[in-house]
Amino acid sequence: MKKINWWKVASVAMMAASAILSFGHDLIEEQRSEEEMQDMVREEVQRQLAEKNM
Repeated sequence: MKKINWWKVASVAMMAASAILSFGHDLIEEQRSEEEMQDMVREEVQRQLAEKNM
């Protein structure tokens, strides 16, 4: 029976967890920037409509 190197297993698990967390963080940042862009566009449209109605 082969002996399991638990340090290697733990190291790979930590790398995988780090990659997953990093990917999740990138998705959150992308979603946040998309929402900010939509807010900026919405504000600009409202500003232009307000100017047009004056």
